[in-house]
Amino acid sequence: MAGQPKYLMVAETLRREIAEGVFQDGDKLMTEETMRMRFDVSRQTVRQAIALLEEDGLVDRQRGSGTYVRHGRRKQIGKLQIGVVTTYITDYIFPDIVRGMEEVLSRGDAVMTLSATYNSPEAERRILERMTEGQVDGVIVEGVRTARPTANGDCFLRLAERNIPVLQINGYYRELQGVPYVAMDDAGGGRMAAAEIVRRGYRRPAALFKTDDLQGLERFRGLREALAEAGTEMPEERILCFDTERRMDLYETRAGRDFADMLAAGRADCVVCYNDVFAVNLIGRLEQRGVRMPEDLGVISFDNSSFATVTRPQLTTLNHPREKLGALAAEKMLRMIDGRKEDSVCLPWELVERASLPDRGQA
Repeated sequence: MAGQPKYLMVAETLRREIAEGVFQDGDKLMTEETMRMRFDVSRQTVRQAIALLEEDGLVDRQRGSGTYVRHGRRKQIGKLQIGVVTTYITDYIFPDIVRGMEEVLSRGDAVMTLSATYNSPEAERRILERMTEGQVDGVIVEGVRTARPTANGDCFLRLAERNIPVLQINGYYRELQGVPYVAMDDAGGGRMAAAEIVRRGYRRPAALFKTDDLQGLERFRGLREALAEAGTEMPEERILCFDTERRMDLYETRAGRDFADMLAAGRADCVVCYNDVFAVNLIGRLEQRGVRMPEDLGVISFDNSSFATVTRPQLTTLNHPREKLGALAAEKMLRMIDGRKEDSVCLPWELVERASLPDRGQA
């Protein structure tokens, strides 16, 4: 950048090369003389640049040996600052996830800064840019519409250049290689739902899924594959997939109206829903049209949220271990800040049986 001090230019170039893997942990950087010649700067400028990398925890200078790439803890001022970015904060499963994080982080002498994207890529970009420029020591992020490639890959690269570790939760961007995540085994959850409806004697299942995030896409994939393996058909008429933009007016769309008409006409005997919110909404709409629940239509969904027990019938659903997921994410983040490599983890679902999915012969 024009007018930028030369030592910042040298530091940014080296940060980028470390983030992109040109230099990896344990590699020895070029000597001061080689860097001086490469960038056409003074030795003092090189030393200033290396000092910045040391502050960011990217390198370790060893007297008489040289400078080595070694991701470690960034220079810390006060308590650790952890940026937590979720699609929403105050509703549904997120308060429990945040509670699990907070308990672990407080024990680790760290504090959270909470931000919500409301599932907007533009909002995610603004938040990540602010965190890159600020004093955060690590970022825990729930991606936006993760079934699609992220438009903010450059923001994640800049965080890596500053040695600010990133951990993804719930879903993950598949193109962010090497960025670990803590998520549910969503494909396995879809398979579990399929096994349950087959076991209970349902033969004409329907599916209602939001598929612009990886969670919904994988749940639907697991469901459909397991049903096919069991010899249970689910034709396109009995499937409604939608994007985030249409969630509020779903049943005002042609596809939404046709799906509700199909269910009201009795052409399906059960429906698998993306989550409890959509299941509760669907039950209310169908009951207004005279559908008896669960006598005419069984329902199974995901998350075991508070919504699962406020509707009648109460929902059979797959339990999301919200606080456990949040706590595990926080534990991993604290270790990543100390320079440890962390693997991704998929947590298993557990079935919670309630009244909305009785055995077919007992409805």
